[in-house]
Amino acid sequence: MLSVASWTHFGDFHQIWVDASRSDTSASRRKIEKRQPFHFHEFVHYYIGSKYFRELGYVGLYDCTALADLEIAEEERSKALIGGYVRDLGDVLTDKPYDAAIAHCKAEQQPRFSPSRWASFKNDLRELRRLVPDDWWNGVVFDAGFNPPPTWVLLGTAVANIIPIRAWDAPTYLVATSLDMALLVVSFVALQSVFGATTAALAALYFGATFIASYGWNGGAFLRYTWLTTVVLSLCTMARRRWALAGILLGAATCDRLFPVGFAAGAMIPVVVGAAASPHRRKVLLEFGAGFGAAVVVLVIASLVAFGFAPWAVFFARIFRHSDVYYVMHIGLKKVLTYRDWVPSKNFHGHDGLMRFRDWNLSLRETWGAMRPLAIALQTFAVLGVVGASLRRRPYEAALLGGVVFMFVFTLPANYYFAVLAMVPALLFRGAATATSMPRRLRDYGALTAFATFWMFTLIAPHMASDDIIYNFYICAALAIFLVVWIAAWTESKWDFAAVVRWMRQLTGPPPVAQQA
Repeated sequence: MLSVASWTHFGDFHQIWVDASRSDTSASRRKIEKRQPFHFHEFVHYYIGSKYFRELGYVGLYDCTALADLEIAEEERSKALIGGYVRDLGDVLTDKPYDAAIAHCKAEQQPRFSPSRWASFKNDLRELRRLVPDDWWNGVVFDAGFNPPPTWVLLGTAVANIIPIRAWDAPTYLVATSLDMALLVVSFVALQSVFGATTAALAALYFGATFIASYGWNGGAFLRYTWLTTVVLSLCTMARRRWALAGILLGAATCDRLFPVGFAAGAMIPVVVGAAASPHRRKVLLEFGAGFGAAVVVLVIASLVAFGFAPWAVFFARIFRHSDVYYVMHIGLKKVLTYRDWVPSKNFHGHDGLMRFRDWNLSLRETWGAMRPLAIALQTFAVLGVVGASLRRRPYEAALLGGVVFMFVFTLPANYYFAVLAMVPALLFRGAATATSMPRRLRDYGALTAFATFWMFTLIAPHMASDDIIYNFYICAALAIFLVVWIAAWTESKWDFAAVVRWMRQLTGPPPVAQQA
């Protein structure tokens, strides 16, 4: 409980500045500081982006926010809060002048709004203007955009259009930002129900005591933990041997963030081996595959009916480009292999900073291209290692190993997606506690010790270097080392553990008779 409380900064949440008077719209209006579970940047992207997805798509959020802000300023006879440059969501390595952003929205996006929807869009932005300082708006239109697949938008747009930002005088936006907390509670309750209190407590402990997925990243956001909850629930259903439901849940998670497909592939490794000679394993494989496929097909078809084919084409074009963009706090093998002396000590703020960010990314892409032969070899060894380590593990354990390794080796997700690592010590401890042999128990305890060392290092790393790029590299390298240890610990081999077992028994057992005499 103390760890989870620390995750929320002990109830300090996020700082916002609320207008003292709703009728006062002047530049000199008084604002009152409040601490609430409300992440402004995340809310604009995921609540506004999904609520008006049919009109804005993936590239219209920033341009139309600038236009709506201008119209609000004209109506209220106040100054516009956005100016200068706006991030170009067609290519996040570039920006565009303010006038070009306004012109693009007027020509391409605003005609897709009905008069009532445009008025609703402006009213939502007007409400948000009352919650934050005026100088925050230029920052929000210089971020990296709204990027989830249309299959996630199905849920996001439905919920966002039900829950208003404000209902009369009630701050109902807090209902929207509290949904993730409810999802996390569901996750921990499910773990307790299936694996027991110790497993649930360890997961909560490590989830709360985290740097790489701290509350500041996407706590107080809008439906940012749907993928994590569905992954956790799928592990629980695997433990209960409800294979079709486990497949459905991982199919939904994959439609939420794509990379959970690695958890699905990992889960089936111990099932596929020997399936040809085992009718039971073939049945498990069939049920899981049918559930996974059904969830993906249903959600994709529903998104096509709701939004058409065009958003999917834009999404895949953007996501392939986005996966090759290097941000400061993303974690993956790419960060380890492309680190050079010239990589750190960069300033990416503002228009000039974005130009440096573009040049930095182009250089990193060239470096990654030169490292591709080594990268392919390491990726191949990682796959073989996961297969070997998963052969004699339970499907939910293999799912966790496969998913985490896939995230690190084949993708470059933002650091906060590695919140799923909180499941690793929980299941390692459970594996050690329920092991039927001393060698397996020692392996799991060894991997648990390695993880605890890595997790502590993530808390220390920011104090080892003042440069975000440097300590992010440290964290990526440390995670790579842990994954190697984890795979090695779970790989069954012909090593003789008898000497270690005898040594352990000597430490814990009664002294020899000769010594007693």
